Amino acid sequence: MHFARLKSHDYRGEGYYFVTFATAPRRALLSEIRAGQIRLFPEGMAVVEAWKRIPADDPAYSLRINVVMPDHFHGILVCKGGTHYSLPQIVERMKARSRQAIRRLRNAPTLDIWEDGFHDFVAFTPATFNAFADYVRDNPCRWQLRHDNPQWFTKQTDVVHPRLPPETRWTAYGDRTLLDYPWLEPVVISRRLEGVGLETEVTRLLALAREGAVLIGGFISPGERRVAREAAAIPRCRLVYLHPWGMSRYKPHGRIAAERLASGLTLALSGFPDIEESVSRRENCLLKNRWAQAIAALRKGDE
Repeated sequence: MHFARLKSHDYRGEGYYFVTFATAPRRALLSEIRAGQIRLFPEGMAVVEAWKRIPADDPAYSLRINVVMPDHFHGILVCKGGTHYSLPQIVERMKARSRQAIRRLRNAPTLDIWEDGFHDFVAFTPATFNAFADYVRDNPCRWQLRHDNPQWFTKQTDVVHPRLPPETRWTAYGDRTLLDYPWLEPVVISRRLEGVGLETEVTRLLALAREGAVLIGGFISPGERRVAREAAAIPRCRLVYLHPWGMSRYKPHGRIAAERLASGLTLALSGFPDIEESVSRRENCLLKNRWAQAIAALRKGDE
C-alpha cells in the first residue's frame, strides 16, 4: 500500500481524515466476517486498543467510526488543528503499537504485520465525512456479498455480446445476462434540460423502469443521476452503467450498489481501456451516450 498524501494540505491542520492500511501480505489476520457481521480475533482487538490510544497521544485528534476487516483497517478521525503529531506520525504510532501487541500475542517477535504506509482521504465538509462514514459502516456487508457472489465481483475482460459494438473491447462487472433482456431503455438527459422538460423525462424513464425496462446509460448528468438514484429504489429494477472511463479501479460505491451488483440487478460496463483515467471528458460522455442508444436499439435476436 502506497502513501497517498494531498500535497496542498497541512497534515497538522483541521480536517476529517479517512485512513486505511492493510496487513502484510493481505493475510486475514485480524477478524472474520459471518453473515455480514465482524468477529474480531485477539489481533483485531489489539488494533482497536491501539486506535483508542490516539487521543491520549495527541488530544487534537478525536475518533469517529472504525472497522477492522480481516486483512485491513479503516478509521475516521477528526483533527481540530494544533497537533503535536502530524497525521502520518499518529498513524505510524498506532501501527507500531498494534504491531508490538500482535507479535506478543503470537509469540513471534519478528512477524511482519503491516504493509508499509497507509492511504488517506481528507474531507473538509460534514457531507463528505458522512459519505465516507457510510462506506466504512458498509464494508462488512460488501465483503460478505463479494464472498457469496464472487462471479459478480470478478473483472470480466474481452466481453462479447451481440448487442455490444464489436469494434470495441468491453470490460464488465456484474451480470452480463442483463444485455439479453429484450427491453433496454437508453437514459440520455442533457445538462441543459430543466424545469418541466426535465421532470417529464425523468417521470417517463422511471415509469418504464417500473414496467420492466432495463435502463442503460452513463448516469453522469444531474438528471441521469437522479434517474439512477430513484430507479435503484424500485424493487427489482435493473440498470446497466456505461462508465465514461476505464475500470482499473472500479468498485461498487456504497452498500446499495454492492447489493445490487451481488443480486444481479446491475451491470457495470466500459468500452474504454483501463489506462483511461477517471476523468469525465466530454468526448467520452458523448460516445457513451451513443453506445447506450445503439446497444438499446438492437434487440436480442435482431442481430
